[in-house]
Amino acid sequence: MTEPTTSAAENPYAAPAAVVGPTLSAGVVPHDAAVRELFARGKNGAAWFYWIAGLSLVNTVLVLSEGGLAFALGLVTTMIADGFAAEAALKPGGNMAVLGIALVFDAVVLGLFVVCGYLSQRRVLPVYALGMAVYLLDGVLSFMLLGASDFIGIAIHAYALWSMASGFLAYRQLNVLERQMMTMGVATPGSV
Repeated sequence: MTEPTTSAAENPYAAPAAVVGPTLSAGVVPHDAAVRELFARGKNGAAWFYWIAGLSLVNTVLVLSEGGLAFALGLVTTMIADGFAAEAALKPGGNMAVLGIALVFDAVVLGLFVVCGYLSQRRVLPVYALGMAVYLLDGVLSFMLLGASDFIGIAIHAYALWSMASGFLAYRQLNVLERQMMTMGVATPGSV
């Protein structure tokens, strides 16, 4: 007499399979609307890198022109460099080399955020995560320097990070769906 064989799905003692995001059952392909929504959410989340870089550039111009205003979404790191440069270079007899160094620093940092935005929108998830971590550190620096008195800046940093994380998770779901579709032999949108 032979023992009946049971599969892992029938075995109540088997560990459940880990599931990350939506899974595809045999022959079921996600709706175009769901996939488009994930793409849009991912792209919108990654676009925050462009907003941060652009408004940080505006903040640089405002600080160096002694405008007295600044956007809360911009980077605190570049504002610190701009503040030191304005103090050192824009006073009579000031050192213009400090201004040059600050502008090069700003260009490198803002360029990195633009590159993060570009690569994030192409679903390079390690770069996306690294960019979010750098912006989180910038928010922590803001909190350490200004404390809770900069409630608006902290709230905007938090909202931007939440939006970026939402986009990151959407792109991660898309990657899982694509891998599942490829293993099932279903054509993915980029392979047709």
